[in-house]
Amino acid sequence: MNKLAILVNDELVFEFDRNFSFEEQQLAFLDKMDSDMDSGIKIQGELLVDPDSQQRATFVVMNLIKALQQGNQAVISASCAYLVNRHPKLIAVHAYDHADAVKIEMIEEKLN
Repeated sequence: MNKLAILVNDELVFEFDRNFSFEEQQLAFLDKMDSDMDSGIKIQGELLVDPDSQQRATFVVMNLIKALQQGNQAVISASCAYLVNRHPKLIAVHAYDHADAVKIEMIEEKLN
């Protein structure tokens, strides 16, 4: 199956179907997420006023990790949907706890 794997400290904590079919209202919500981020985002205390695609993905992953910790299914689903829609080659997200921050690594599929 074609899944997006979410790992925290090398432990698989969630999988999302990368072949998910989006309805019009879901796509509109993802567009709203982007427009909300247009005004700037904070990643680990740093304000990014004009975030690029990778910075937006990192921000969404940080919110996804928080949602997983809180069991917030709506944010988990929206975050995963955003990631697979905006980054279709993404196959895994690794989050590692460090003393003062979380390190995020995004893995994309390699084409032969």
